[in-house]
Amino acid sequence: MKKLLRSFFTGSLALFLFSSCQKDSTVGSVPETDEMQAKSAANLAVEKAKTDMGIFQRQFPEFAMEVQARQNKNIVQVASSYSIFSSLVSAVVKTGLAGTLSDPALNATVFAPTDAAFAKLPAPFNNAANISAIIDQSQIDALRNILLYHALGSAVYSNQIASGRSSVASLKPAGSTNDNTLYLSNTFGIIVVNGKSLVLAPNVRASNGVIHVIDDVLLPPSQTIAEIAITNPAFSSLVAALVKTNLATVFTGAGDFSVFAPTDAAFAQLPVPFNSAANISAITDQAQIDALANILKYHVTGSRYFAWDLGFNSRITTIAAGTNNQLIGYLGLDRGYVKGNQNPRFSVINPANILATNGVIHVIDKVLLP
Repeated sequence: MKKLLRSFFTGSLALFLFSSCQKDSTVGSVPETDEMQAKSAANLAVEKAKTDMGIFQRQFPEFAMEVQARQNKNIVQVASSYSIFSSLVSAVVKTGLAGTLSDPALNATVFAPTDAAFAKLPAPFNNAANISAIIDQSQIDALRNILLYHALGSAVYSNQIASGRSSVASLKPAGSTNDNTLYLSNTFGIIVVNGKSLVLAPNVRASNGVIHVIDDVLLPPSQTIAEIAITNPAFSSLVAALVKTNLATVFTGAGDFSVFAPTDAAFAQLPVPFNSAANISAITDQAQIDALANILKYHVTGSRYFAWDLGFNSRITTIAAGTNNQLIGYLGLDRGYVKGNQNPRFSVINPANILATNGVIHVIDKVLLP
C-alpha cells in the first residue's frame, strides 16, 4: 500500500507540475516552440551544414579532387601547400610533431582545423604568428595534446564512419577517463566531430594518411559533468536537486551520459518547492524527493547524444523508471530541441554540446516532465 501511495503521489506530482506549467505558457522570456518550428529549425540546420560544406568546396575545389601530386606528399606537406592551414602548420612545427606526421609509415587520420577555426581561440593560439611566438612550455605542451587530439592512429575515410553515433580513440595520451576520445556524428552523410566541428571537406588523401578539413578546433574535455554544473551559476537549482536526491555523485566519476540541464530560469517556472535552489534544498518530504529524483533521471541518457544525433522526431531513452521514459528530439548544430511526454511544447537546447569527460551537457529552457 505504501508503494502504491508513493507511486500515486509521484504521478500526481508530475501531473501537477505539468498542469501548473500549462496554465501559463508565457512564463519566462523564451518563446514556446511547437513541433513544426522544431522540425523547421532542424531542416534549416541540415541545409546550413550542406551550404557551409558547399561554399568551402567551391572556394577550394582542389580538396574534392583526387590530385596525384598531393598523394605523393605526406600529411605535413599537404597541409603546408594550402594557405588556410598556416595556423595548423605553425602549431605542428611549434610542438615538434612535424616529424611524427611526416613519417611515411604513419597511415593516420588528421581532422585539420582551418585558420578560421583557430581564429576562434584566444591568443596566443588564434593565428600562425602568435603560435610561432609561444615560448611558455606549458602552453606548448597543451597545444601538443590538442593537436594529438585531432589525430587517429589509422586512416579512416568518411565512408568508413558508421551512420549515427560512434567514437574512436585519438593519439592524445589519456590524462583522465575519456579525455582522448573523439565522438563522431554521421547524420544524412554529414559528419560532425564532438557535436560542434563540421567536416567541410572529407578524404583529402596524403601519402601517409588522410585529412578531413574541419571548421572548429577540437578541445579535449577536462571536467566532469558535476564539475561543470557546480561552477556554472545558472545551474544552482539543478545542483541543489541533484544533491537533494543523492544523484550528484553519479556525475562525478566515470560514465558516458547526456544531461539535458534545465537552467534556474527553467526551474523558476515550476511551482513551489521545486522553483529554486533554496526551496529544493529545504524539501523534507521523501515522496517529493523520490518524484524529483525520477524527473531528474528523465533528463539523463545512459550514452552520449550530441545535438546532431537527435534526429527528426526521434525517441531518446532516458534512465528514468517506467516504460514511458523517452524524450522526443530534433537535431541541430549549435542547438537542438527536446520534449518530455508531459511537456506541451519543445524545449530549446542552447547552448548544446558542452563536452565533459563523462558525457555531454545540453542546456535547456524548461524542465522535462515524464
